[in-house]
Amino acid sequence: MNSRERRNFLLQELQKAKAVYVRELAQRLAVSDMTIRRDLHRLADMNIVTLVHGGAVLNEGTAALANVSARSLRMTKEKNAIAEFCAGLIKEGNAIYLDTGSTNIEIAEELKNRQNIAVLSHSLPIHNILSANDKLQLIAMPGFYRSSPHGFFGDLTCRMIKNFRIDIAFLGICSIDASGIMSPDFDDQAVKLALLERANKKVVVFDHTKINHLSFIQVCTLKDIDMLVTDKQADKDFLTAAQKQGVEIVQV
Repeated sequence: MNSRERRNFLLQELQKAKAVYVRELAQRLAVSDMTIRRDLHRLADMNIVTLVHGGAVLNEGTAALANVSARSLRMTKEKNAIAEFCAGLIKEGNAIYLDTGSTNIEIAEELKNRQNIAVLSHSLPIHNILSANDKLQLIAMPGFYRSSPHGFFGDLTCRMIKNFRIDIAFLGICSIDASGIMSPDFDDQAVKLALLERANKKVVVFDHTKINHLSFIQVCTLKDIDMLVTDKQADKDFLTAAQKQGVEIVQV
């Protein structure tokens, strides 16, 4: 059972029992306690669980948090498929950027054994995933750390991004509609604008739950994007409107 299969198993157990325990899972899956702890840390990075002594509990403390966790659990297969497709876009010698967000974390998982590519990111979970692979070049963006998106932000982050020429930037989002991409805050907007300026190819990755979900700040129009990668449940009216604006759309 590989790491992705283990995490899917953990998600199923969390849906049923609401809590899981390291020692019990390690015995059931015939792996080490440390392996299970790493898997649970990855789910914690995605705001799905809260780590407790000896295990983890599903985040259901408030209605909003429960909704976030439920979407993450429900969209696992879709995000895995999106990640696999996006990894296939990356060629040897490419310099790519991975934005924050759970879908980009899955892309990082796909790149764990790749070589001869450069990966730039301001996402701490992505740094953790790729740091063990010395066959690729991992470049961490500096800045002020924010615990909710698990990333580094600020003027220092944006200035560092502008030092690079990026082949493909994979943008994670929480909101998109026919008018373009939106963001809940100015720090995230600033990073995305820097990426739009420096990337040769701009790819937005998202599951269908992000469509027609409004956020506070406009980042860019769909015409500023080269490709949208989403799942097969994406809203058809939205896809039609996006195609009319010249965006390449991939459903996986």
